Amino acid sequence: MRFPSFLPLIIACCLLSGPLAAQWPTLRVGCSAELDGDGVVGMSDLLVVLAQFGTTCDSEPPEDGWPQLHITELHYNPASAQGNDSEYEFLEVYNPGANAVDLQGWSLTEGISFTFPQGASIAGGAYLVVAAMDVTYSGLGYPVYDWGSGGLHNSGELIALRSPDGTVVESVNYSDNGDWDSAPDGQGPSLERLFLSGDPHDAAQWSASINTGGTPGAINSLWVD
Repeated sequence: MRFPSFLPLIIACCLLSGPLAAQWPTLRVGCSAELDGDGVVGMSDLLVVLAQFGTTCDSEPPEDGWPQLHITELHYNPASAQGNDSEYEFLEVYNPGANAVDLQGWSLTEGISFTFPQGASIAGGAYLVVAAMDVTYSGLGYPVYDWGSGGLHNSGELIALRSPDGTVVESVNYSDNGDWDSAPDGQGPSLERLFLSGDPHDAAQWSASINTGGTPGAINSLWVD
């Protein structure tokens, strides 16, 4: 009898969700098994593997590693005075390096699902925008990409930026409650990054923008770094 090639993955799922899970070693952030950007190796990581099972992987990291890009702004719930979420939602990516980065195969996952197409790139020291509707932000001097269907959750969610081999280069689990600034939730401002040196999951690293609608494709209004 021949067994399906994905049987070992199913067995692994059962083991990790059963009694042996308590004996499984805790892996630290940054290990290769942490796939979904939440900092913990769990069932969701196995689901990522299953979802990509059979995919041919042809991207290898550069010798000096993938460039560090940053998620620097989230406009997840524009004010009704500005317009519909489906027209004005966006997120911003920043390249702090001196050299341009080829973005083909890079992706945004978890909250939204978008893969940068062939020819996509971001210049050194530049910003780009990925939006619910690209025409809203097109022609303003920075690259704009349409993420297709779906959108950013108004109460918060996990967003991950991945290199072509699936490595989480940066992620943020934003929110509209707790220590997070609530003004970006429908009151007009975007949620802007204050520091690049800190943990992007820390609410203290973010603040509401001064400008209504944020600062897409430009330096943040409250940039501290």
